[in-house]
Amino acid sequence: MFLKNVTLLTYIVVIAAVSSFAGSVLMFIIGFEKTISAWYYFIGGVEPLFPPEAVPVHLTSSNVATVIVIQATDAFLLALVLMIFGFGVYYLFLANDEEKQQSYLPNWLKMKNIIDLKMILGQVIVFILFVHYLEMAVLVGFEHLTYENLVIPIAIVLLSVSLMVVKRGTEDAGE
Repeated sequence: MFLKNVTLLTYIVVIAAVSSFAGSVLMFIIGFEKTISAWYYFIGGVEPLFPPEAVPVHLTSSNVATVIVIQATDAFLLALVLMIFGFGVYYLFLANDEEKQQSYLPNWLKMKNIIDLKMILGQVIVFILFVHYLEMAVLVGFEHLTYENLVIPIAIVLLSVSLMVVKRGTEDAGE
């Protein structure tokens, strides 16, 4: 009786999966809007996201358009993270064995356990941090970067190394 009720509780993860997919769609729309805004700024030179007084002097209209495209890339990456999380939650907790056998998902999206999901999400988060750093570097200007601006790249390297160590550890444990 107790196990039957616990099994029913696993269907609560439907909320996480559906919410992730809904958030993913929203972030894809936001990324698309930012991409259109970048074109609008590049062609017309006016963008509500960046009023003329907020744009640093060293940036040309193509630089500002580049920053907006970087922000769009960031939105798309977050959309992908949410989509991967939604697929992972569904695949790990809701899909039955028959569905997993007949799944048309690519191999990198077929997760065996929660560690696989963490690894995929960790890799995408590292890339998101890289995109944030690129955006900051373009906005500040490469010639104006200080030692404090090295915190994010150092964090990216440390996270990458830790992901590599975890991946090697799980591969060694699987042998």
